[in-house]
Amino acid sequence: MRRFLAGALLFLLLLNSGNALAKDSEYHFIVKHGDSLSGYFSKLGLSNRLLANLLSASPQNKQLNQLNIGESVIIRLHSNRRFKSLSYRSHKKDTIEALLIGTRFVSSSNKDERNLSPLLVTKIVINNSFGYDAQKAGLGLSVVNTVVEALSWHLNFDTDLHKGDRFFIVTNGKKKPIGIIYKGKNKSVEAFSHTNERGKTSYYNRHGYTLNASFLRAPLKYKRISSKFQLSRYHPILKTYRPHRAVDYAADRGTPVVSTADGVVKLKGWKGALGKAIIIKHGANYTTVYAHLSKYARNLRQGGSVKKGQVIGYVGSTGRSTGAHLHYELRFKGKRKDPLSYKLPKQQKVAGSKLWGFRAQVSAILASL
Repeated sequence: MRRFLAGALLFLLLLNSGNALAKDSEYHFIVKHGDSLSGYFSKLGLSNRLLANLLSASPQNKQLNQLNIGESVIIRLHSNRRFKSLSYRSHKKDTIEALLIGTRFVSSSNKDERNLSPLLVTKIVINNSFGYDAQKAGLGLSVVNTVVEALSWHLNFDTDLHKGDRFFIVTNGKKKPIGIIYKGKNKSVEAFSHTNERGKTSYYNRHGYTLNASFLRAPLKYKRISSKFQLSRYHPILKTYRPHRAVDYAADRGTPVVSTADGVVKLKGWKGALGKAIIIKHGANYTTVYAHLSKYARNLRQGGSVKKGQVIGYVGSTGRSTGAHLHYELRFKGKRKDPLSYKLPKQQKVAGSKLWGFRAQVSAILASL
């Protein structure tokens, strides 16, 4: 597996370099008494400032200041003699790979990826439902729930799955999968685990971004907020005080309304006092509601996917309403939250110093399928 990871890292070097290997120069050094990385840089005409930037690019790079006799260093230069990359192998068989992209170093240590081996791939073919077929394939309920939560930002497990669709669940002995790949009739979704510097593990796409989307704070351009989220509000039609667990945005009839995040349309239709309404599910935990609409956007369908900022309907006054406005709700695990103050999730990305190692992990997982 480590040999494969080294190959995957080398592949990334080639992918990002923009030059063929034949045009590059590669210099191999076996550390002798009195050798230093500074000496190697000087011999190749590389500046001290470049060396300082390399050493400060990530914590593990600092050990390059203390090379030991017999260790291996490889420095690669582009055809124009500019620095391309460095590979270092210690007596402990630890490796450091450093790639210069523009003016920024991206570094990775094999320590980042030791948790990849051994890999176990469980293949699930949909014949009934994901939950049923996954447990039949030997996956526990906790893993099933993890898969559903990880992919539900982009996959509707109720409507998107078809007979013959495949899931590949990649594990390495830990409780949660390190790779989740869905290959369906109409779409494919991938999720790869990564633990950030604060110790939190989340799922990311192959480019290093979390699968959850960030939310827009408001779903339209409005004139004013006509009614805030409050536990007791005088209802102008019912003539009584009752909770208003939503935000009403006053706007002209026909003003476009957009989805505040990527999601799946759970409802498009009449919903009692809310009139023409749309309910969108965002991942496993979040739901938004858009009500009193005058009409729906063309091609919007129940069960279909929507993107953040996509127009889904238009302001109206249908249902129990005294004038043109949008009734907007935000729900977390079914409970209504104040859209104006609730802390919403933001899309995150793998830190630059870890991105190279993460991509090597992704390559290893995909190669195991």
